[in-house]
Amino acid sequence: MISCTRIYEVAYYLASAEQQAADRAPIPMPEAAGRDRPNAEPCDGPGRWVVLQPEPPAALLLRPGVPNILDGLRPGDPVVPGVLRDLVAGRDPATGRMAARRRRPIAGAPVPPSGGYDLQFSLPKSVSLLGLVGELARPGLLAAIRAIHAQAISRALQWAFDLGLVASRSRGRHVPVQRVIGARFDHAASRAGDPQLHSHVVLCKTAVGRDGRLRQLDNYLLLTHAGAIAALARCEEVFLLQERLGLRTRPVGRSYEIIGVPAPLLALFSKRRRAITARMAAAGRGTAQDRRAAQLAAYATRPGKTHGALRDAQAAWAAEAAAQGWSAEALLRSVAQAQAARPPLQETDATARAAELLRLCADHPPQNHAASDGFTAAFELLQHEAIGSDAVLDLVAACSQAPAEPRPVVPAGGQAAPGIAALANAVREAGDERPGGEAVPPILPEPGF
Repeated sequence: MISCTRIYEVAYYLASAEQQAADRAPIPMPEAAGRDRPNAEPCDGPGRWVVLQPEPPAALLLRPGVPNILDGLRPGDPVVPGVLRDLVAGRDPATGRMAARRRRPIAGAPVPPSGGYDLQFSLPKSVSLLGLVGELARPGLLAAIRAIHAQAISRALQWAFDLGLVASRSRGRHVPVQRVIGARFDHAASRAGDPQLHSHVVLCKTAVGRDGRLRQLDNYLLLTHAGAIAALARCEEVFLLQERLGLRTRPVGRSYEIIGVPAPLLALFSKRRRAITARMAAAGRGTAQDRRAAQLAAYATRPGKTHGALRDAQAAWAAEAAAQGWSAEALLRSVAQAQAARPPLQETDATARAAELLRLCADHPPQNHAASDGFTAAFELLQHEAIGSDAVLDLVAACSQAPAEPRPVVPAGGQAAPGIAALANAVREAGDERPGGEAVPPILPEPGF
């Protein structure tokens, strides 16, 4: 799940980071593997810088007289609070002077103009439960899951940047930028105090345009493609959960859950959902039938944000689960047994159907709604194939280069067209990321970090 909202200051994120820093000693960072990027490190302390730029990184091109306020920040380095405050405020951190052409606050206005965007990425409830409660019986599990989530976020945001979705608006048109600075903050609890691993990526609104000028980001394209960005992140999460931790998942709506996490625990730690559905039921409505009303109910029932010590919250969650007969050790055993009993993966036609969707939307500009719907549907088909974002984006590239043909979408369980099937198989074999059909061992393997 992903959301994108305007922000006006960063005190909330910095306060939560200070609480995390006081709560625990620094976590050793894993060695970067071949697939890892600098942003794929567990967030700790003050947060980590996120830098969106072309790959491989190129020198920052600025027009004469434009202050160099976005250079010198490396992805993965700890966030310096004062620098982040200045960037969100549109100031040059070196001089303190306003560097961005932002609207001035209107006299008497309750809030100043927006200084950035908060992109929130959430992990499914079962992943959060396994990481936060299972960590008590198996140290290191939470750090491994956080690293997986961070890498998935990095891949999804880099794809959005490469596609030109991180853009400014000029003369009524969206214009891609050449560099954007952000910061990632990891949180562990929902507003209701339930286990909920999620990350806030604060994108500073001031960016460097491709013309070398400082420009202001516009979030319209990010909102348009939010479903596709989230689905691509899930593709990477499902792949890495299986590759590094031996954990298979099952589809749940547009998302997924880890196989073996007990349903009673998922229900126990879903207090926010119960509050929303109760309010909707009192009004005679259902969340599935009226999404707008469900959103309003969520706003009406959400409590204020608080920050506490993570170890205290974990102890409380473990006690709450134990009261229902589920200790941390029992949770791990349940997952291990369910994973072992899961039948081997079967070959499906999801990749071929996703390839057909991508071919059908290849004629549309990548920034419009038609392409967004195509990307979202294709990525949702591919997320449960556990092939990873690399293979998914290879398929996108192959389909965009292939000539479009008016073929019907292959129905679930149907026979894929030979040309599309060959393309899908070629991409799968080239990526060599399709997991084998061997059964998962009953004991979870050691995390690969």
